[in-house]
Amino acid sequence: MNWIIPMEPAICPDVKEGAGYIHEIKWDGIRGMVYMQDGNVKIYTKKGKERTGFYPELDVLKNGLGGKNAILDGEFVVMDEDGVPSFYKSLIRERVRNSSKLQYYTRAYPVCYMVFDILQFGDNILVNIPLIERKQILEENLSSLTGNDTKIFLAKMYQDSKELFEKMKKQNMEGIVSKKTDSLYIGGKKHDAWFKTKFIKKMLCVVGGIQWKSIHPNSLVLGIKPPGSEKLVYVGKASIGLKQSDLMLIKEYSGQLEQKNCSFTSEETIQLDRTGEKFTWLYPALTCWISFLELTNDGHLRHPKIEGFAVLPTEEADGKVLTD
Repeated sequence: MNWIIPMEPAICPDVKEGAGYIHEIKWDGIRGMVYMQDGNVKIYTKKGKERTGFYPELDVLKNGLGGKNAILDGEFVVMDEDGVPSFYKSLIRERVRNSSKLQYYTRAYPVCYMVFDILQFGDNILVNIPLIERKQILEENLSSLTGNDTKIFLAKMYQDSKELFEKMKKQNMEGIVSKKTDSLYIGGKKHDAWFKTKFIKKMLCVVGGIQWKSIHPNSLVLGIKPPGSEKLVYVGKASIGLKQSDLMLIKEYSGQLEQKNCSFTSEETIQLDRTGEKFTWLYPALTCWISFLELTNDGHLRHPKIEGFAVLPTEEADGKVLTD
């Protein structure tokens, strides 16, 4: 089978309305493409990285669709203890590279596959037929394989976008996706058919370092502290939102908290240290609230803004994402 570039929704600040749209929940997980051919299942990320064998929950698909060839598009999602999708837990599962540890991760971070599109069925490529017809083919041929027993689910379609948006906000979800019912499947974002409307998110982060510009703090180097981890996991840098009072606080604390060793686990901070910029590594004690639009597939904050320092302990900066 030839690779089909995944179609991506464009960011839209306002919820789409009208009879020409269907709306879906925006699942906070890892985009996953499943290629089924001659009884074999191959799994890929959005960028085409093969992950076959690392999601055994999807083995049930080998016997699905009447043994016909198919290409499915969906999201790999790991739920938290409250039943809400956790991008960080999904990312932990996606980063598994050692098959000998897979049994542990399958048990600790079980994946659900939320299927929202079908791009091939049998010998027929479906990218040039309307979305609503693809949805019908998906429903007719995959519904018997879905449910809690299989961990395979079909994405539900909703008609009232505003009602869905408000409901997802209350449930601390990521947002919604709106799609034109007659849309063809066009790879990438160069289309006018799929849109995502997301909430502003916030996360408690630990300040693990400072990037300086001359003698002034320029950016905070941020991390989270997952349960059981002795070190910080790097999530990015932020400078927007720093007030004069914050700069004074940073200067005051930097001398008290400065340490030689880096508190992060990631190799990315080592790369930061090689940029030639001046960094000061801090003992992980200072926390702050960061608002952001979304997390990248690397687990980094996109468009972060510093909302203010907190008096909460670092243990509470565990990666939980809240809706503002």
